Amino acid sequence: MAMIEMLNYDVLREIFSYLDVFDQVRMGLVCKKWHNVVEIMMGSIHKVCLYMVRHDPYSIKIQNDVLEVCTNDWTNMEKPFEKFASNLHKIRIMDLGKAEISPSIYTLLQKCTNLTYARLDCYRCISVGYFLDFLPTDNLEDLSIILRREFEDEFKNCPQNSHMDKVLANSPKLKSLELNNVPVTELSSIGGMETLKALYIDVVELPRLSFDKKKLRNLETLGMVYEQVDSTANLIEIIRTCKKIHSVKFGSCDTSYDIILNEMISLPNLRRVCLENDPCESWYKFSNLESIHMMFSTPVSVTRDQVKSFLQRSKNLKTYNAYYRYIQDLFEKELSDIGHECKITYINKWADWCSAIPFY
Repeated sequence: MAMIEMLNYDVLREIFSYLDVFDQVRMGLVCKKWHNVVEIMMGSIHKVCLYMVRHDPYSIKIQNDVLEVCTNDWTNMEKPFEKFASNLHKIRIMDLGKAEISPSIYTLLQKCTNLTYARLDCYRCISVGYFLDFLPTDNLEDLSIILRREFEDEFKNCPQNSHMDKVLANSPKLKSLELNNVPVTELSSIGGMETLKALYIDVVELPRLSFDKKKLRNLETLGMVYEQVDSTANLIEIIRTCKKIHSVKFGSCDTSYDIILNEMISLPNLRRVCLENDPCESWYKFSNLESIHMMFSTPVSVTRDQVKSFLQRSKNLKTYNAYYRYIQDLFEKELSDIGHECKITYINKWADWCSAIPFY
């Protein structure tokens, strides 16, 4: 025992980090010194990742102040979770199971009263419902929900759908909201959120969004990706209201694409743009951009004259990401001719592209 007592706190912390939470709690019962080490470890956790993966082995570890959990049984999680729940500031739950789930893991969210960031990646709409039911919102600043597209129709008829508006209405500090494949049928509270600075919605059908012009005008980052839009005029009104927008991600298969894009071109503070789908005729009219990402499905409609005109308007361009080699070659040629230095990245795999171009 004498040799073990010589180990300092940092060494003990490193050793204990290879144990799961339950074993760490047991180690804290050995002596006062070990108890203090365990308390410090659990008290310093600021981020948590919870993986609900049914085919993976059970494991819980704390490393670098991050709790990583992988298990199919959450019934024994409550006691250890209580020790550090109040210290958590960030949480990400990856519920990748397709079978019916128990709400037990989501009820644990109630204990995380200091959460500022929360993200859910899931297959089932019922997971979204549980997540919204138990999520503490008093200090929430960043909320992200990603639902697998194959279950999006199921969500439309899910009773928990109406809870989204309730969560937004009770999130006084929310600054960023991302809804990916979550049908936004009831989002009237978005327009009343004066604190909201970043909004990203990726859906099949974009509904009409009611909003208060005075409160929504603080929006700085806007992402809209959809196949159909209920009201083009409504979306135009939002864009015209939000004069502070400096970053935009936009993509649509709808006939409104050209109209909306032309509205975005007129934003006075716009500096970063990510465009999906095919380019409209006026894409090159963006000016004063520092970054542009072009995720066009067909490259041939982009001409050298357009690229040249765009670069003349955006002389401060620093980064450019291309999905097609053809477009990259056009940019490299024109940049070389005008002697302008710009970082160009060519990404030809969709999965790599999505991870490289996040929501701003």
